[in-house]
Amino acid sequence: LRAGPRPRRTRSTELRRRRFARVSGFINTLQYLGSDRILLVSSADPAPTAADRSQLPSSLKDAAIRVESAIGAYADALDVHGVTEGVRHQLESGGKRVRPALALWWLDQLQAPQNKGLGFALAVEFLHNYFLIHDDIEDGDRVRRGCPTLWVHVGVPLALNSADFLLAEAYRFVEETGCPTPEAEAQLRHDFTGTFRTTVEGQALDLACRGEVDFDLDRYEEIVQKKTARYLALSWVGAARIAGADEGLVAGLRGVGAEIGAAFQLRDDAIDLTAGKGRGQIGCDIREGKPSFFVGHVLQNSSVSAEDRTRFLEVLESPRDQNSESDVEWTIELYRRTGAIEACETAAQQRALNARRRIDALPGISHDTKAAFRDVADYVVGRRV
Repeated sequence: LRAGPRPRRTRSTELRRRRFARVSGFINTLQYLGSDRILLVSSADPAPTAADRSQLPSSLKDAAIRVESAIGAYADALDVHGVTEGVRHQLESGGKRVRPALALWWLDQLQAPQNKGLGFALAVEFLHNYFLIHDDIEDGDRVRRGCPTLWVHVGVPLALNSADFLLAEAYRFVEETGCPTPEAEAQLRHDFTGTFRTTVEGQALDLACRGEVDFDLDRYEEIVQKKTARYLALSWVGAARIAGADEGLVAGLRGVGAEIGAAFQLRDDAIDLTAGKGRGQIGCDIREGKPSFFVGHVLQNSSVSAEDRTRFLEVLESPRDQNSESDVEWTIELYRRTGAIEACETAAQQRALNARRRIDALPGISHDTKAAFRDVADYVVGRRV
């Protein structure tokens, strides 16, 4: 570890310009790619590996297998010059398929025909991968799920085009999904588009808040609800629309999403401090200055010394490639000393408990379905990858 803090850098106009460019980049990626932070590379990459789904709750495993089979069939049939390689690499690089599996599982519980829901399940997964491709480019991540990220594999331009293709296909699947009434179909499209927009807003906040000295846990909650919670809840809200559920159940499912989504993100923050996230390094969020739960906890903790606070902000503000292993180790130790890691675990457990209570209050749902859904909430908090 360093003997003392780094000399304090001033907040220059250039730093503010780069931060603004990063925020604008999520909405206008071409503008972002004009910066000098992105490099095109080519290499002989190892073959992607499938995700281990053994940790999934038993209720989701069959649905995940059905989703994987459908994705495999789609990838095998895809033949679009300039698109096929990128889309196949992204879809075959793994993932537990939790979101689409939840959509299919909920359709089963609501006794909706599976042929109506498989396309929507794929739409959810394709939207997820669209966001992952953009996130990897914006954050400069070279590894995901233990494999080279798509922009590393095919270059940024083709990666972006592959993401755009996946988004277009997601909307095609939504358009082709049948609902009991025209009103339900319109609501499904509204939910999908609203989730897309809200997630973009959440990512913009995530980027804008990196290195902010006044970042706190209230702002963190806002990011989580926009970027993670509604996005995760789309799986079961969409399934409810397809099954023709009433607005009471839809509202209840959104409430469950607010809690499970928060628990999911809190767990994700914690996993980043281990090797479990499959991003090639421990502490990628620290290197990128991401506004995690830990950042909010430290910055609003009055017991943190001025010296530690100064160094902490410097780590968050520094470009990713300028943060060393010792910087990451020092930051994780700061999280331990300030009780941030323990507080994160406590918060995740509480949000999971809140989710279980909301599940129990869902109207018109069987006891067995509620019990299985509670298992999902427990999995979200207990997962290690």
